[in-house]
Amino acid sequence: RLLDSVFQGCFVFKSASKKRKRHAIQDQLNKKVLDSLAEFIKKHGLGCSSDVWRQRASEIPTAALMLGVNVPDHAMTFRSLCNLLQDSVTPFVASVHAKECAAVKLLIQKVLEQLMGRGVSVDEEQEDDTALLQRTQCTISALCQWYKTKCTQVSPQRKENLTNSDLPQSLPVVVIFKDFEAFNSQVLQDFILICSRYTQELPFIFIFGIATSPSAIQHRLPHSVSSLLCIEVFHSLSCTQHLASVFDKLILKSQFPFKLSSRVIQVLVSVFLYHDFSVQNFVKGLQFSMLEHFNSQPLSVLCCQKQEALLSAKTLSKQNVERIRHLPSFMRYVETQEPQEQVQLLTNDEHVKVTLLFHNSPSTLACKFLCIVVTNSCVFILTLKDFLCIRSSLSSSLLEKESRRTKRTNPFEVLRSEVMEFIDSLVREYLTPAELQPLNEVCYYSSSGVLRQRLNATPRTSIQAALSHPFYYLQNESLKTDTGTISSAAPDLCIVFKLHLECGRLINLYDWLEAYVTVMSAAEDQHTDSEECGKFDSLKHARFIQAVSEMEFLGFVKSTKQKTDHVARLTWGGC
Repeated sequence: RLLDSVFQGCFVFKSASKKRKRHAIQDQLNKKVLDSLAEFIKKHGLGCSSDVWRQRASEIPTAALMLGVNVPDHAMTFRSLCNLLQDSVTPFVASVHAKECAAVKLLIQKVLEQLMGRGVSVDEEQEDDTALLQRTQCTISALCQWYKTKCTQVSPQRKENLTNSDLPQSLPVVVIFKDFEAFNSQVLQDFILICSRYTQELPFIFIFGIATSPSAIQHRLPHSVSSLLCIEVFHSLSCTQHLASVFDKLILKSQFPFKLSSRVIQVLVSVFLYHDFSVQNFVKGLQFSMLEHFNSQPLSVLCCQKQEALLSAKTLSKQNVERIRHLPSFMRYVETQEPQEQVQLLTNDEHVKVTLLFHNSPSTLACKFLCIVVTNSCVFILTLKDFLCIRSSLSSSLLEKESRRTKRTNPFEVLRSEVMEFIDSLVREYLTPAELQPLNEVCYYSSSGVLRQRLNATPRTSIQAALSHPFYYLQNESLKTDTGTISSAAPDLCIVFKLHLECGRLINLYDWLEAYVTVMSAAEDQHTDSEECGKFDSLKHARFIQAVSEMEFLGFVKSTKQKTDHVARLTWGGC
């Protein structure tokens, strides 16, 4: 009874305001195209016309939104679009998926449920007084009657925010097709034909989410249907442009002390390019890298502290100073110092703190960097001028000797090699890799192998490991076994899986069942040489059949036509 009351309490109270999840970077990247869509809907929703757009009364304004192939990010884009339209244009917005609309009746039902069934009250303070529609009521004519009623209920304050006060009947009804290419062509045609008959009563506006090209509309809709649409194309940024913005706003920003190695970035970019082109998943990879770094490196908290706070006893405690001394990069730094300085760094905690502050303060690093850049830039420019002068004087003589070129190195190639060696020495001396900098372990994440193992999932290997070693997943002491043995206390699926590893390409079901019963008999403390050991009852038989069915579902075995009482093994190795 207490548990029931707890669950009832969880669902009694409704939040007064709907909290919308914000995705700052994604919203900024999509702002231009979303604002353009909002202006498009405002223009045609208010009945405005222009010389560029001449719309006949029977045409439905349609926006073809080109989103690209980064499909996992589309949901976020459409969520932002719905929020923007409902906040600034019209509350009548419905978005549909192809998998939910296999027939035109289901499509109409989904649209009407989102507009009418969820209590789409124009005034947010009003309670939802509309129940879910019955299937027999799901008609566009019912939507017309509901729309007329709702438009007369628009509050003055809301009316000013959404539309012009002198046009209370012009709130458009927006229908968003999130995955246009996935919709059944006949369903789309029927829905467009039905809606075109109500354009005088309902100001429909369609938005097609297209992942390929605008020609997809022509391929899926015949001319008799597409001629009922007045289409304008909108292009969003490509997934590579989104990724470049993420690099600029997150990875390359100096405000974020957490940094990634080149190999880690290569792993993230490879997952992006060869899997889903999802910027959202790329950011999740960044978040995982950060969590992994802060979890594996106790000193990572130092990179979040301000310079003046580093001397505090709480941040740089004796334990943290001792951890710093054990860092490989710090040990390399100590080895480059004078003997007396080495002793101070290894024995005096306060000296370590002062050294860290002096060498790692932003002003010190900036001054060093500027001095190095200015000095060497001057040297490089002077050297380059000399190089260009010599190059111009040598070019004429080299052209004359071009016809009788030999393998001997000419003066131009010698000078070119010297310049390249000079530039290479400058880069190696002053642009040292981050892995060689002192305390790079604090803010620098370089475990590309761990990241690749986590992001490049191998489901079959994980399933095999779980079935072979259930103890590590279930944490049950009775499941501990020696190598090569099978615990009779393990789940049926684990027992059947381990037994199938001992078989060849074809597995005899009866032999497999006998082996399973033998293992189960050991769990019931029956002697292996007793008469009861080899027998099995209907319960064991049913458990075995269920385990084999689960094996087939997981893709380890399949039925074969070669022998009706056998199954074929599908996987080898990987355990």
